[in-house]
Amino acid sequence: MREWIITNGIGGYAASTDFGGMNTRKYHGLLIAAERPPYNRKLILSKLDESIEINGKKTALYTNEANGEITTGNKYLVNFEKEIIPIYTYKVSKVVIEKSICMIHGKNAVAVVYRVMNQKAKTKLNLTPIINYRDFHSITKETKFNYTQNISKDLDKVQIELENKKIISMGVKNSIYTKHNNDIFYNMEYRVEKERGFESVENHIVPRNFYCGNKA
Repeated sequence: MREWIITNGIGGYAASTDFGGMNTRKYHGLLIAAERPPYNRKLILSKLDESIEINGKKTALYTNEANGEITTGNKYLVNFEKEIIPIYTYKVSKVVIEKSICMIHGKNAVAVVYRVMNQKAKTKLNLTPIINYRDFHSITKETKFNYTQNISKDLDKVQIELENKKIISMGVKNSIYTKHNNDIFYNMEYRVEKERGFESVENHIVPRNFYCGNKA
C-alpha cells in the first residue's frame, strides 16, 4: 500500500493511499486546510465515498476500514497513477469511472473530477462527503454533531455551518444534493496510527449525498 500527497502552496494538502483511497493515518484527507497559512492545519474533508448505479444496480466503490472490517470497493480499482495528481480508475461491468484529485493553488480548496464512460448504460453517480473540523494532529470522538445545511436554489451546492461558526462549502456540477441530519461515520480506523501506538478510531460527519445521473 502506497501513500500520496499533493499540496496547495500555503500549507494545506490532500493525502491518502492507492488502496482505493482508504485513509490509514489521521493525517490523511482530501482537504487539510491551513487556517493561518502555513499553520493551524485542520481536517475538513476526510474523503468522498462513491457508488455507481448502472441500469438500476448499485455498486459501492469506496474502501474504508471500520469496526475491524474493510469495505471492498478497491476490487473495482483497475489502475492508480500519480505523476502530477492522483488518478483512480474503476471499472464496473463495462462502465469506467475515473477520479482525479487536484488542490487549488493558494486556496484552501480541493477539486475532485469524475469522468464516467458509461458505454450507453444508464448510470447514476452517488457522492457522499465525509467531513470533520479538527486539528490534523488530533482525533474526533464525538457521537453528536451540531450543524446546519443551506442548499442552493439549483440544489447542486451546499454550505455547512458548524457549531463553531465555521462554514464548509461544497458543490458538484449537474447534481442534486439531499441532506440528512446527524448521520455519522462511526469508528473509522487508521491502521498506521494503531501500529504507532496512537489513538486510531474516529467519528466523522456525513451530511449526505450528491446524485449525478445521465441517460443511456
